[in-house]
Amino acid sequence: MSRANDLLKIRGLLQERRRTTETAQAGARRELAALKDQERDPEYEEQAQAELADYTLSTLIEAQRREIMLIDAALSRMENDVFGECVDCGNEISLDRLEAMPFAIRCEEDAALHEQETREAARHVGSLSL
Repeated sequence: MSRANDLLKIRGLLQERRRTTETAQAGARRELAALKDQERDPEYEEQAQAELADYTLSTLIEAQRREIMLIDAALSRMENDVFGECVDCGNEISLDRLEAMPFAIRCEEDAALHEQETREAARHVGSLSL
C-alpha cells in the first residue's frame, strides 16, 4: 500500500475518532447537566460524591475537547498536504508513528529531543522558584 493510501486510511480513522469523541462528549455534557440540575442533598457524603462526579465529568469533557482540537488540526494538516511532515526537520513521520499517534507533528527523533528540552526547561523553572 502506498503512503498516500495509508494516509487516507488514517484520515478515515481520525474522522471516526472525532465522531466517537463528539458523541461521548455530548453524553458527558448531558450527565454533567443532569448532575447540576439535581437537588443537592444536604448530607455531606452525598454532596462530596456529587462534587467528585462533577469534577470527573468536567475533566473528561475538557480532555475530549482537546482531543477534538488535535483531530481537527491533523485533518487541517491533511487538507494543506503537510500531514505526516515533521514540523522541526521537515522529514516524513513514520507511518507506524502516525498510526499510533495520528496527531503527531514531530518524527520520533525530534519528539524525543523536544520532550527532553521541555523537561530541562521545567527543571530550570522549578529551580528558580526555590
